[in-house]
Amino acid sequence: MPVLIRHRSAMSVAQYDESAPPLVEQLKKQPGFLVHVTYQGAEGLVVAEVWETQEQHDTWFDANVKPNIPFEITQEVVDLHSVHTP
Repeated sequence: MPVLIRHRSAMSVAQYDESAPPLVEQLKKQPGFLVHVTYQGAEGLVVAEVWETQEQHDTWFDANVKPNIPFEITQEVVDLHSVHTP
């Protein structure tokens, strides 16, 4: 089942811009990855991703993001009914 996962952290936009480019390039090649967006939320930076499954996301996140981002990150997982891509 596709999922939307919102990651929230105390990371600033400048810190995201510094750390994200190499991770995003790797992310684009991951099985199950569909889309990555970042926006300023009410409580700070939000990185949202859509994946084919939560398991695919968790595998990627645990291996690549956790070891490289020195901020506490909270996650919200939303089960999606459908995803349409171009």
